[in-house]
This record gives sequence, structure tokens and C-alpha cells, in this order.
Amino acid sequence: MKNKLSFSSELAKFGVGLFETMKVIGGRVIFLEEHLDRLYDGLADLEIPIEVSKEELEQEILDYVEGMEDQALRVTVCDEGYNFSTREIPYQPEDYQRGYKVMLAPLKRGQSTLYQYKTTNYFASLYSKRAALKKGYDEALFVNLDDLVLEGSMTNLFFIAGDKVVTPKSDLGLLPGIIRGKVIEIVKELGVELELTEIKLAELDRFEAVFATNSLVDLIKVKEIEDISYEDNNRLFAQIKQCFKEQVYGFLK
Repeated sequence: MKNKLSFSSELAKFGVGLFETMKVIGGRVIFLEEHLDRLYDGLADLEIPIEVSKEELEQEILDYVEGMEDQALRVTVCDEGYNFSTREIPYQPEDYQRGYKVMLAPLKRGQSTLYQYKTTNYFASLYSKRAALKKGYDEALFVNLDDLVLEGSMTNLFFIAGDKVVTPKSDLGLLPGIIRGKVIEIVKELGVELELTEIKLAELDRFEAVFATNSLVDLIKVKEIEDISYEDNNRLFAQIKQCFKEQVYGFLK
């Protein structure tokens, strides 16, 4: 594992690299296999060299987190190797009770393969997230040049209309989030209608509830997007969230 990076690396010069942020709970990395699959798919597709195999890196991670309490683990990979770093998981119970306020991102996005992976050239997301926080929001919503909803700066989004769950389809150019994939799986298991489609910015007021997902927050309700308010206690969201908790964190019982 590298703790120093030279200025000749492609990460230092051009921001070329990939990372994954994983949740560690009680010494266990949540969705480790899924994170590593996405990481190595990205390394292959984007032709970023790495000498360590997926199996070797997995064992390195398991050794690193042994005995670790609740933390956010970041694994960064570039042409010069890989690095682990940790930080506190920032979300508190009051955040889930309050829910997210979301504004439109100050940037619109085009189509790019890069959005399918967690690239270290992350400034567009950071810029948008910081703009949201500065204005008293929690998250920024990206739309494309046709005003179709994509994702948050650091989250995927789901929308609820009656007994149907709707989320933007992946080929619009968004990150196939690990938690997003699990939520899609759970919705199907529950027999709930799921629609992966195009969502126009102008039709966000047709939904009763919205929630956001990522690997640290898991699932969190969205209480408003710009001037549109959503249900504070939605039955279907509560059902999905409970099922997620039971399936993912059942080992804590």
C-alpha cells in the first residue's frame, strides 16, 4: 500500500484514478464484493494499470479493517498503486429524521462513460455539493442538457408515485450505485412496480416521496427539491428501508 504519490503519477498530473468508499461496521466491510467488482470493472474499461489482483486487494482490505469500529473506508487506485484511508461516518440519527433538502446543481452534465465509475477527478461533484451546502441544502441534483434527472452529486435518487418506485435509467449516464442496486433488488423482491426511465425535471411535482442512497448514508428521505415538498412519512419508503436494514445489517442482532 502506498502512502506517498509522485508528481509524475497520472493521478497527480491529470486526476486519473478510481476510488471506492465503503462502510465498515463492526469490522465488516458492507458490500465489499460489489465495490471491488465495480472498481476492477472500471480499471479494465478505463485502462488504468494495477499490479495487485482483486483477490489480493480484498485480503489487504480485510486485514486492514480487522477490529475496526464503524468507519468510512476509502480505497484509491492509480497508476502508482493503491491507498487506504478512513474517516468517521458523518450521518447521525437526526439527519435521517430531518431528511435532505436538495437544490439543482450549478452544472449540467453531458453523456460520458466516466460517470459510470468513481473517478478521482471528482471536482464537478465536489463543486456542486459545496454550492448546495453553502446555500443551506444537503445535496445537489444533476440534470443533463435535456433537463432529464440524473443523480445527486454524491447520491442516487428514487421517486415514489403511489405504489410505484421510479428511478433514472443507467444509460442516461449515472453511477450504478451499490446501494442503488440493492434497493432495486429489494423493490423487486417486494413485488413493487419498478420503473427505470427518463424523469423530466418539470415533472418532479408528480411524486409523493423521494429518497436518496449511497454507501455511507444507505437510504435517506428527501423532504424537498428546490420548492417542491415531499411526504415526510411515506409507507412504501419505510417498507423498503426496513427490508434493507434487515437484509444488510441482520448480522448485528
